[in-house]
Amino acid sequence: MAVRHGFRLINHCTYADTEALDLLEANKDRLFVAPAPGLLYARVHEAAEFGIDRAAAERMGAVSGLELMQRIYPEMRRRGIRVLPGGDYGFPYNPIGRNARDLQLFVDLFGYEPAEVLSAATRLGGELMDLPVGQIRPGYLADLLLIDGDPLQDLRILQNKDRLLAIMQGGRFHKPPARPT
Repeated sequence: MAVRHGFRLINHCTYADTEALDLLEANKDRLFVAPAPGLLYARVHEAAEFGIDRAAAERMGAVSGLELMQRIYPEMRRRGIRVLPGGDYGFPYNPIGRNARDLQLFVDLFGYEPAEVLSAATRLGGELMDLPVGQIRPGYLADLLLIDGDPLQDLRILQNKDRLLAIMQGGRFHKPPARPT
């Protein structure tokens, strides 16, 4: 229904059947999908200390939802549907600030290559918002990370704040690089 009514962004989309996938594919140049795998992953694997053990995660649909995502999103990737990382944060077991972990989940759960998921998080995010962000090119805002390491070899380094050497937002340093002593 969201595709038929002109939505640009469809969140979750976990229960997409063949008809829905066909519609998404036919409209892939005008819409985006965002699965938010981090919330379900946290419920299934990391929420026991918050009272959500495996049985509770199953009752909540987190286990089956995560399994469905692992089938649906590789198919969306194969069909060229634009899938963005991002998610539902602010839960005790999936707090704000876990965005970088979701990038790794795209690799581990959905079969994306690190370069693909980095492009989805940056370039596609800019396209979705119709803003000049997400690319390094003239006329685009200078939002950059200087990282100690190569995220194309290991995306997990983005989860380590100490590896983020400098953060530039809108052409100004939010976190300036340390000056050598």
